[in-house]
Amino acid sequence: MYIFNINCINVKFFFKPLAVVFITIFSFITMVKGQTRNEYRGTILSADSTLLLKGINIINLRSKSRSLSDIYGNFALDYKLGDTIEFRHDHWETKLILGDALKDSIFLNKKSIVLEEVVITSNRRNTEIMDLKSIQKEKNKKGGIYYGGRPPIALLNPFGGKPITFFYELFSKNGRRARKMEKNIKDAELENKVDSAFNINSIKKVVSIKDDEIMSFIEKYRPTTEQVRTWNTYDLYLYIQESYESFKKTKVQ
Repeated sequence: MYIFNINCINVKFFFKPLAVVFITIFSFITMVKGQTRNEYRGTILSADSTLLLKGINIINLRSKSRSLSDIYGNFALDYKLGDTIEFRHDHWETKLILGDALKDSIFLNKKSIVLEEVVITSNRRNTEIMDLKSIQKEKNKKGGIYYGGRPPIALLNPFGGKPITFFYELFSKNGRRARKMEKNIKDAELENKVDSAFNINSIKKVVSIKDDEIMSFIEKYRPTTEQVRTWNTYDLYLYIQESYESFKKTKVQ
């Protein structure tokens, strides 16, 4: 029994240094791995097309190192495991990706258009819209129209509803006039949205156009309300660039 205990003690003293060595080696490998720099190369694209994105700022938030995507959307950046990489641009939504989750292709979503950048706060169309709304309010009041000629179906409820009001708003001359005026106001507001996006200020931000050319350019290439409805800032700027290139070619011809 005494001999057995000695053997156990010998085995214990044999494995203890060995365990310490393995733990030390493992810790060293982990430390080295965490400090190893990797160069990441990738390409940045639009999430809803195959458009390659240039000029995107790529930032390692830990080391503060930076890169910029080229005309083909390509970039390179050093990082360590655990670093966070930020992709940022004024016209694209900011994206954060952990260094160990980086992929060959990075897809960015477009930002919604911010028309406040180019809106003209006081213009002729704004004045027209305010005048139309004032006239509409006055005429509806005189004509007994309270729902703009579009009465809610709840007015037909026999318990507490107002069926006479419903049919009057829907079929009377005043009701038809109210609906027509409401449509005119909405059309004017849509045209005002086009003015807010496509105007002298926004055009000069994108292209170098002469003052004596700009009114002709606006008249010829004014976008439709349907186009502007779905645009973001990038779409607007791209449309201005492409339209101006076409304008110059037409002028030369």
